Amino acid sequence: MHLKIQQLSEDLRNKISAGEVVDRPASVIKELLENCIDAGASKIDIIVESAGQQTIQITDNGHGIPVEELPKACERYSTSKIATVDDLFKIHTLGFRGEALASIASVAEVEIESAINDKEGGKIKHVDGVSSKVSPAPGIIGTQITVRNLFYNTPARRKFLKSQRVEMRHIIQMVRRFALAFPKIGFSLKSDDKSIMNYQSEQLKERISATFDPTYSQNLLPVKFEKGDYKITGFVGTLNLVRSRPGEQYLFLNNRYIQDRLLNSAVYGAYQSLVNRGEYPFFVLNLEVPTDQVDINVHPMKIQVRFKDEWRIHHVLKSSVSEALSSLLDTIPDFGKPSYENNFSNSRNNPQYNPNQDTINFRAQHQSSEQSLNSAGLERAKNYI
Repeated sequence: MHLKIQQLSEDLRNKISAGEVVDRPASVIKELLENCIDAGASKIDIIVESAGQQTIQITDNGHGIPVEELPKACERYSTSKIATVDDLFKIHTLGFRGEALASIASVAEVEIESAINDKEGGKIKHVDGVSSKVSPAPGIIGTQITVRNLFYNTPARRKFLKSQRVEMRHIIQMVRRFALAFPKIGFSLKSDDKSIMNYQSEQLKERISATFDPTYSQNLLPVKFEKGDYKITGFVGTLNLVRSRPGEQYLFLNNRYIQDRLLNSAVYGAYQSLVNRGEYPFFVLNLEVPTDQVDINVHPMKIQVRFKDEWRIHHVLKSSVSEALSSLLDTIPDFGKPSYENNFSNSRNNPQYNPNQDTINFRAQHQSSEQSLNSAGLERAKNYI
């Protein structure tokens, strides 16, 4: 049977886009927080009800939206952040596609209230794909966006949400990422009238202590490293902050949270044999890379990026962490120069001794194998430095 080719409706196209961008309440908060930060906000307040499934309200003190531009806010591909194709390769903002609010408005009820410089503001509502007329609103500083009844018109999507406890955990993790990326910005998070987070503007070290535990500040090693076009700053943890499961590893690219296995391996590699397989050191690191050397337009959630030369980044990142850890390694006598001859002399003199079954031999062979696999890439990276 032949199916006729037809153009999808605007509402269906928005819902398809929402499926890529908005998959749970935490992703709604991510998109809205990016807009707040791009607007120059220094204070952001987040309120959620029923783990964001009933209400998400975010208020910022940024520069606001002109009243006459409010009707365009929820139109797909409407943005003030890029204008030409060339702008895609020199992005300095967190958001840039102009589809976040349109995607959210296609699966929830959205109300936007905004004002500029204490002037009379405007309010607009977007429900079922239809925007209301702009009405006057009290003069506020910045913008307040309220999202209600997430996935009310796509019940199949709502069924995929987890329990409120799980969804709230994702929200906290999302806000935590932004709080660590922008310690100079104050953040507050309330859930069902209960205060969850309340950060004031502070230095990164203080923000880490406020986020995790005050004792963390005593176990942090600063990272400040520059090489060519790259600059890496932040903190790595001492061995007291090594954990048996991942979750306290934060890598940012130009203050944007990213996930990259190769760069994570660079950090782990810098710890050498200080950590074992299955152990994860703490780190909060920000990589400052020229925008023309990275493509962030490769993933709907923008958490995966493509580097022009990832091995060069890998080498510089590993060098920066190694330098930070040097003071720690210097306190370990003869680190990197183990001698196993005396400890294993008896076993090796045994006629039944098999060197292939020796743990140390296996580790040495394994490390040699890994080094041979990566040496070509690393040597090429060093030539750039």
